Amino acid sequence: MLIQSIFQSLAMLFLLVLPGIFFRKKQWMTENQSQGVNSIIINLTWPCLVIDAMQMKYSVQIVKDSGYIFLVCMAVFVLLFAFSFPLAKGLKMTKQRQYLTTFMLLFGNTGFIGIPVMKALYGGEAVFYVAIVELINDILIFTVGILLIQMSVGADLHMQWRQLLSPGMIGVLLGLFCFLAKITLPPVIGDAVKIMGNATTPLTMFMIGFQLGGICWKDLWKDRHIYAVAVVKLLAVPAITILLLCLWTREFSLLEKVVVMSFAMPVGSVSAIFSKEYKSDETFVVKAVMLSTVLCFLTIPFFAFFLGK
Repeated sequence: MLIQSIFQSLAMLFLLVLPGIFFRKKQWMTENQSQGVNSIIINLTWPCLVIDAMQMKYSVQIVKDSGYIFLVCMAVFVLLFAFSFPLAKGLKMTKQRQYLTTFMLLFGNTGFIGIPVMKALYGGEAVFYVAIVELINDILIFTVGILLIQMSVGADLHMQWRQLLSPGMIGVLLGLFCFLAKITLPPVIGDAVKIMGNATTPLTMFMIGFQLGGICWKDLWKDRHIYAVAVVKLLAVPAITILLLCLWTREFSLLEKVVVMSFAMPVGSVSAIFSKEYKSDETFVVKAVMLSTVLCFLTIPFFAFFLGK
């Protein structure tokens, strides 16, 4: 029953990917139109999903759980940071790719893919905890992450603090505020937020399909570094997270499962956005994002089953 449940959840998500591939192949949607859909997800439906997930009854235990998630995530980030540079250097990557690889191994797609997948696997309660992971992710992306991208092109180092207040971050902060202040949204507003948030999963899977439909698969097989990034991100990173958690617990609750599965997500699409903005090795990054996204449909079921879903 466990295996069946896992594969049913992921099969549902895979079916939602197929229309996006079909639209791309038939050219029923342009790149500009896809950017519009992407903007709707990032700036509207995803923040609504997070706010709705955080409409939970306040409890001290949930606050403690959130603090626990924060500590575990920071420990994992420190370990990953320490091992990413030696790994990239050992693979004889250029200096530019070393910084980009470190960024990609640190920051997975915990929001765009992670939240819909986690909701399908573990239900609405998991979304609250994934949002905490995403909050930590966003803070580090626009501090440590932006510096890594800048160093990859030898640019002057500076942090873009204003970008921290993205719609996604605002959604997390609003959700946390309502939770901590014990504020329940009025039914009219709450129901509207829920409906918009529920659109996140189908729209996200559609956009993944649209991206996959545009891949030139022949180009993926020519660069061994892309495989290394995808394999390490999808297998080694969650394995490291599991080993770290095993230092103080043997039975994984929903909290531990959410943390592990968050780090099992593919390379974050934000890496492609930043590499394009700073004119770094965009081709390398985009291919790593695409390959890891494709392969995650194999590795996510593996870790979900390993953790007992």
